Amino acid sequence: MSRSLFLLILAPTLALAAIQCYVGQKLFALESNMAVCAPFVPYHCAIACEWKHNCSSTVGYEAFSGRRTFVSGLLINSKSLMALCCTSFATKIESDNRGERCAWRDWDSIPVLGPSIRAEPVLGVNHYIRDIEMERDGDSRVDARIEVCQYQKEMDSCQAEKLEEAEQHRLNLLKLRLERFQSKYDLQKENQAPKIEEPVVSH
Repeated sequence: MSRSLFLLILAPTLALAAIQCYVGQKLFALESNMAVCAPFVPYHCAIACEWKHNCSSTVGYEAFSGRRTFVSGLLINSKSLMALCCTSFATKIESDNRGERCAWRDWDSIPVLGPSIRAEPVLGVNHYIRDIEMERDGDSRVDARIEVCQYQKEMDSCQAEKLEEAEQHRLNLLKLRLERFQSKYDLQKENQAPKIEEPVVSH
């Protein structure tokens, strides 16, 4: 599998300004620019983390139609509005006869300096934030809303040696699917890059 699926590479500016949880934790809330995190999945089950304006534009979201995407960090400042969106191999969204058990919460106006984002009502143990939408309201405030989903656990570990044969097969299928979508994304990005004309050299 492509190494890029497992390594989270942060630019220096992001590393200094971003609020993020440890790998495998979910963002529970944001309190005065401090992350409130909660356990979610083993760290080796959380992969393909990307900083994006919203999670629906990530490779992991596209690969699994959003069923395995969760928010693990935020970046809110005068220049950037981004979320750290990760993919979970250990969980998936619960569904019923009405579809996915997800709902967008109301919009909230928050300050750029010392922002706070809280879920009302408070998130339950089996809930998490799947996506966030953020829009600037002038220079000092941001309108934000979160999408909260209910999930079910599929695996206790994503280490092959600790899994039963059926779970190993399931995990391999998930990895292959994500790798295929990552390759597709990389190819599209390469094709969109500006072409550099080769200089004409006379022989």
